[in-house]
Amino acid sequence: MAKNRTKRELISHEPSRRATFKNRKASFFRKLNEITTLCGVIACAVIYNPSDTKTDVWPSPQEAFYVLEKFKNLSEERRGKFMVDQESFLKNNISKLNRQLERARFKNQELDEKLLLIEYLEGKNFLDPGRLESLNGLDQQLDKRIDFITNRIEFLEGLRRNQVDAELDSDGMVVRGIKGESLATTKVNLLSVGGSSSASHSK
Repeated sequence: MAKNRTKRELISHEPSRRATFKNRKASFFRKLNEITTLCGVIACAVIYNPSDTKTDVWPSPQEAFYVLEKFKNLSEERRGKFMVDQESFLKNNISKLNRQLERARFKNQELDEKLLLIEYLEGKNFLDPGRLESLNGLDQQLDKRIDFITNRIEFLEGLRRNQVDAELDSDGMVVRGIKGESLATTKVNLLSVGGSSSASHSK
């Protein structure tokens, strides 16, 4: 069962807010202790509670002072490289989610066009007026596949025209292949060029 997400807003009920703060603070310090112990990093935390005059410092004021001084001695570029506040953290997350959403939409569109192409090739829904708008997408899909196949044919025909008889030694290893190259080198070139449609096109 999916776990309900906690709303990121101020808890209006004060007793509940204090209890949540106490529990979350203990969990936060425990996580800090785990990451410093398991990963061998140094860290500190200073938590100010406006409803309490006491400031919580982890692991101790002396150790926290050492960590902060070490951090302050870093160059400005290194200090700011991974620093985020809540606003920039949320903006980065939103931007990341938007990119993921855009990729998912593009992938779903491609899958829909492929399925529609299969249906048309099988004679299904060919005259359905409600699906005529999708023909533009199918046209692009067909153009991509035609370009890919054309490039592959041209590449393989070029290999065949340049191919010479290979001489083999007693172990069956290739001594001379295409234009003096070993056949192993030729195979590597074939894989690197034929691995994607864009690579084939560049050839």
